[in-house]
Amino acid sequence: MDFQLISTMTKNIVFSLVLATFLSVWFTSCVPDTKTMDTEIKISMSDPEVQKILDLQDKSDVKGLYVHLRSENPTHRYLATMAFASVKSEEAQDSLIKMLKDPVMQVRAAAAFALGQVGDTKITDKLIVAFRGKDTLDIDNIYNANILEAVGKTGGLNDLKALSTVKTYRITDTFLLLGQAKAIYRMALRNIVSDEGTSKMVDFLNNATTPYEVKLYAAHYLARAKDLKLNLAAIRLTDIFTREKNPEIKMALATSFGKNKDSLFLEPLKTALLKENDYRVKCNIIRALGNYPYFKMRDAILPSLLDSNLHIATTAAQVFVKNGFIEDVPLYAKYDTVTTPWQVRAPMNGAVLAHTALYFTKSKIAFSERIKRNLKSESSPYGKAAYINALSQDPFNYIVISQIYAQEKDQIVKIAALEGLGNILKSPQFYKAFGNGYGKVKAEILGTLASGITSGDPGQMATSSVILKEPVMAWKEWLKDLTFMKDALAKLKLPKEIETYNELASCIAYLEGADYKAKTPEHNHPIDWTLISTIGDSSVAAIKTSKGLIRVKLYKNSAPATVANFVDLINKKYYSGKVFHRVVPNFVIQTGCPRGDGFGSEPYSIRSELSQISYDGSGYIGMASAGNHTESTQWFITHSATPHLDGNYTIFGRVIEGMDVVHKIQQGDKINDVIFVK
Repeated sequence: MDFQLISTMTKNIVFSLVLATFLSVWFTSCVPDTKTMDTEIKISMSDPEVQKILDLQDKSDVKGLYVHLRSENPTHRYLATMAFASVKSEEAQDSLIKMLKDPVMQVRAAAAFALGQVGDTKITDKLIVAFRGKDTLDIDNIYNANILEAVGKTGGLNDLKALSTVKTYRITDTFLLLGQAKAIYRMALRNIVSDEGTSKMVDFLNNATTPYEVKLYAAHYLARAKDLKLNLAAIRLTDIFTREKNPEIKMALATSFGKNKDSLFLEPLKTALLKENDYRVKCNIIRALGNYPYFKMRDAILPSLLDSNLHIATTAAQVFVKNGFIEDVPLYAKYDTVTTPWQVRAPMNGAVLAHTALYFTKSKIAFSERIKRNLKSESSPYGKAAYINALSQDPFNYIVISQIYAQEKDQIVKIAALEGLGNILKSPQFYKAFGNGYGKVKAEILGTLASGITSGDPGQMATSSVILKEPVMAWKEWLKDLTFMKDALAKLKLPKEIETYNELASCIAYLEGADYKAKTPEHNHPIDWTLISTIGDSSVAAIKTSKGLIRVKLYKNSAPATVANFVDLINKKYYSGKVFHRVVPNFVIQTGCPRGDGFGSEPYSIRSELSQISYDGSGYIGMASAGNHTESTQWFITHSATPHLDGNYTIFGRVIEGMDVVHKIQQGDKINDVIFVK
């Protein structure tokens, strides 16, 4: 680097150049001599000081944690530093910046990670300066990788361009390359993208020697970043897609092709759908094809409706609901006469109503009767919910859906009815259907939504709140007296009903034209250290389901409070009989809700424990939440890599046996028992 040139640059350009070479020459401070000091991180849950630090983290006690940042014990400094990654306190940033100079690599890396978790844009320059381009150790290390990723969580467009144009990293510099890829990806999640970033990620994918982890983030960047221009790289990307063997990377590439909608990607997607064996890749290909002109993708997707893998068939059916065509309505109707499970039949029923011309009244009424018969004969509440969703594809069915809400007792079905009314209100056909009479219909639906608010049921209240704060529905002029909402809010029990509380409170704030910051429950569930003493480093949970056995290794050291809570519930047989209430093909299966609708909890909450472990593959078990520190009993298992969840959802274990069972689970399947194996 030309130092005279640097001296004449403006501050912003200096930082860009510094990022581009990442201080490979001018940062001269070195790691202090560590030969005479303790540098090993040894986490023992029986150590009283470790317990004290983790209790402080659990209580979000920032001041209490500061003391341990100065401990002579590197393990204690490490844990105190990592605590701030979960607490996410801006107040602690100055102290964390000092920890970037800690003599122990893992502590420095933890500090960089924690600073990235806070995401304060004002500290980007300090992170850049902290990158160790000259070190007594190899600069290809976890600390520098975490610095790069943290810049991705805090930096701006100029930083992204500088990050993307670094050319000094060798293909063997796995940490640096991964940090670079993660940084560009994290920028994209913040809607900061550049041509340079896209080019770098394509280069990563195109190089056969690029480490797998780096390719994974590159592929997910293409899948997640908004408004990417891939036309110049289309030929290279189709070649990469065609030769790629790893399903994790291929499925992300398929998603990116669908978002881009470039015609050059269409044939490779169709060809891959025929040849691919991994159902997860097929699901993403089907979703991607759904973004292309209907008659160019229809014949490729149609066979998937009868696929023996229900994830594939369900995904295909959803495409026809969303992207069907009026000429094919008779074709959709035929799927009501063949043997198909409700997961396929119900959405194809919905496709008929969604794409039949608005004023083909007799046809729509007749087919709605068929759907109602399906609804009546369906035993599963989730199947019933799916048929209600199908009915909601025709705005004229608002009366029958309102009646279902009033008559049904099952909360899952009642919530589905409210969601159906929301679908009708959002339908582009709503105003066309009712013309000048839309106000009367909207008022009737509002009455049902108000019943949901005053029902006292957290699921109904949350669902109605989401609909009433939808800007496109313009409820502000309709709801001037919000007393009924405020009375309902006051009756909610915290922390058990925190999700509903925040939904309703934010709805009230929206209708009043005010801002709302989600409420976090007060600390209410201390860590059970006696129970943790019974959990070993290799402890396993054996989950017996209606589809088979799943064994999960528990991550006690990275999520002790979460693991303790999980084991406590296992010991109480809490999960026996619980259903998998949420299944999203090639995303997650979710369970642990006492109500079976996702709105259930227990009268306590636990804190998020956000470690450096990433959702970089399948089989991770994470805590479901309605925002950090609102977790209780619900958890999920991933079908594939989901790195957009990193840093926000506690990972407390991973499947070590039974992923085939995870992939078989469908909505409504049950947990028979969970056994804790020490």
